[in-house]
Amino acid sequence: MITAIVLASGYSSRMGGNKLLLLKDNIPMVEHLFRQLFQINFHEVIVVTQYREVEKLAESYGYRSIINNNPQRGISESIKLGVKNTDTGSDFMFFTGDQPFLRGEIIKKIMDISDNRYIAVPRLLGKRKSPVIFGKIYREELLKLDGDRGGKEIIDRNLNSVRYLDFSGGNDFMDIDTREEYEKIR
Repeated sequence: MITAIVLASGYSSRMGGNKLLLLKDNIPMVEHLFRQLFQINFHEVIVVTQYREVEKLAESYGYRSIINNNPQRGISESIKLGVKNTDTGSDFMFFTGDQPFLRGEIIKKIMDISDNRYIAVPRLLGKRKSPVIFGKIYREELLKLDGDRGGKEIIDRNLNSVRYLDFSGGNDFMDIDTREEYEKIR
């Protein structure tokens, strides 16, 4: 079983405001992801956010929201909040809320290579991308993360347990970080 954890607590500092609610095709950017997740049979979907608007939107899909009251501690705080609030027998699939082009079929392909003993990582042209699945055996390592460091360090420490899924094109993994990137996709 896999729990989807959407990390939606960032400050969007390069964007200059909450990018998750910026509109793409008249829909908030994060809602594009929510729509894809809704079509997939996850054990549960948890959205970790500091934003009440994102919380309300997540709950409208029946997702569980966890408010991150300490987003200044970095991405590790959101990861830990998500992991702490999952079933102990679940694997974890981490998503960022700024990937409006990510399609359900890509998510399912990543899920197909997952196993609770491994880390499933998509790569686009050899570069690691998100979403990543951590098997349940990585629970304690995820809970020990600190600061503005995410799962990359766990992946680097466990390279023998990584299963890669390679992609050669498409914009599924595009994340929107700057105003210029947003203007291009708007």
